[in-house]
Amino acid sequence: MTEGSRRSAVASVGSGEIVLRGRSVRAKLIFGLALAGVLPLLVLAYLGLPVVRPGVVTSPLYPRGAVSFLLLVLPLGLLQFVGFFVICMDVLGQIRTTLRQEMAHLQDGRTRFESITEDLRTANFRLREMSHTDELTEVGNRRNFDMRLREEISRSARFGHAFSLLMVDIDAFKKFNDEFGHPQGDAALRALGALMQSVSREGDVPCRVGGEEFAFILPETAKGDAITFAERFRQAVEATISAPGGRYPMTVSVGLAAFPDDGKTPEEIVWAADEALYGSKRGGRNRVTAYVLRPETPAATSQPAQAERGNNST
Repeated sequence: MTEGSRRSAVASVGSGEIVLRGRSVRAKLIFGLALAGVLPLLVLAYLGLPVVRPGVVTSPLYPRGAVSFLLLVLPLGLLQFVGFFVICMDVLGQIRTTLRQEMAHLQDGRTRFESITEDLRTANFRLREMSHTDELTEVGNRRNFDMRLREEISRSARFGHAFSLLMVDIDAFKKFNDEFGHPQGDAALRALGALMQSVSREGDVPCRVGGEEFAFILPETAKGDAITFAERFRQAVEATISAPGGRYPMTVSVGLAAFPDDGKTPEEIVWAADEALYGSKRGGRNRVTAYVLRPETPAATSQPAQAERGNNST
């Protein structure tokens, strides 16, 4: 191949024309058509020439008889087959190459689509998680609390199970903020949120429902077990979270109510747990109080470390 033909071949590739075995599809197509057209032309000449020139049949070059005709037609037929073969192979090769390229484009597009879909799924999950998570404490927010409480009431009512609700309030948190500043107050809230997550069992739902007010939804937990859980949590707060410099421990008051005995709707059970929480506050703070429908014991007089049952009046 000369330098000029190389440049021509390269130029044909650069212009987007497919090159197969050193020749373009266009050149091979012309070559194949020429070969394929030889046999019909010669047969036409064989049959039509005697009409135009009757004397040609006596020429020694003019084939006469079946054998001579076949000896002429078979090679020409082979040439025609070669011509059609060249045409078909080059055309099919071009189609196959085009299809392969299109399949590669489709696969690449599918990969990108799947990647984008996965990114969107992750982003939607993150947005949904953020919309249900308190940014400061990283426990559930009020929206998550309301949703999960309705779900738990529906599930427990359907299967006849009990669950408990704990309302938790930090004692004297306004005084803490006034004394140490809001950054220290935020740090205390974050520490309480982390502690709530660490003590939560599988299925428990810790949430922040207000400024310094938190809640636990405890599925499959009767009131007696909820009191035990709440008392351990209260003790853990007192033992692990304190004012800057360890000046004094942070404490929480806890009120709890159980489904279905203390309420069968979200409003009823939250009201009952809040009433129990107010009972803890009235009883001296840093204690656990369970809601009861009727007072069975006088106001709480035990030590703060003890769990209080039925110390509030309805």
